[in-house]
Amino acid sequence: MNSKNPVASLERHQNYPYIIRMVPALNLAAFKSRPREDNQLLLWYCLRAIDATGRGLLDQEAAINLLSASFRYQRQTVYKHLAKGDCAYWRKLTTRKGQAIITLHSLARVAQRLQADIRARDRFIELPASELWPSGQVQARRALLYNTAAYKSLSAPVNHPISRTSLKEKTGIEPRQQRRYDAVMDTQRPVKQPTFAYYRDQSIFKLRRLVLLVETDRGLVLTHQLPNRYRTWCPGGSKGMLPKVARILTVENQSFMRGEANFATDRHRRYYRSFHAFLKAAARGEAKEGFYPSGASDRKYILETVW
Repeated sequence: MNSKNPVASLERHQNYPYIIRMVPALNLAAFKSRPREDNQLLLWYCLRAIDATGRGLLDQEAAINLLSASFRYQRQTVYKHLAKGDCAYWRKLTTRKGQAIITLHSLARVAQRLQADIRARDRFIELPASELWPSGQVQARRALLYNTAAYKSLSAPVNHPISRTSLKEKTGIEPRQQRRYDAVMDTQRPVKQPTFAYYRDQSIFKLRRLVLLVETDRGLVLTHQLPNRYRTWCPGGSKGMLPKVARILTVENQSFMRGEANFATDRHRRYYRSFHAFLKAAARGEAKEGFYPSGASDRKYILETVW
């Protein structure tokens, strides 16, 4: 393995404005998992942001230095999350020359592991690396992932209020913790777009308007805003690979490459270098079905032996 490429790719793009591309469905799945894996997922986002070549191969020491310089990580925090997320979001390997490298798992593989419900219509939500809080502010980082996961565009045609109970079922986070996340988001980034909604008064069981002072570019304005209307200042990005990942996770025998084995299915495929090799394995009783590359095309076909 060439040990120069990962280091060179990081050094060449140190001045690049890194953008973290988050998937709301993955954030929800990380919060619903027990124990929660939001820290490992956020680190996986950051590692993907610095992977300039897109190969998913990074030099570990160079990546840690870059995470400390541009993503406000502490070195001990990176080591801790790398150990907890090993084999789930990445693999830590050592080359023959003693170089420690990180091989990132693909988006489809992470979504499959978290059992995330990725829809083809979903979009990425982008956040500049400079806007990420230091790794010591765990509450703020979780509030970012939570509000990003529960984000609903204010320009949506049907933008009904979201109840605390429904968000608890959606994210697995208690209403008290939801309010804490809201307080963090409102402190860091006040809402700049007024919204109008109501809340149900538990004492008299009637709908009442909630009036808040909201900061805008022209000063403070009065708005009627629901406390559980979640939002994020992260701009929405393009769909990117999400439609293809959604198809892989929902449609059988779909993959990024034609003829590639699909881990989303229950079938465990075994490939043979030739039809003759498969017949020898079948004669020995090692396999009753297999895949092999055809000489006429680059597709792979399944053979079943009948005894």
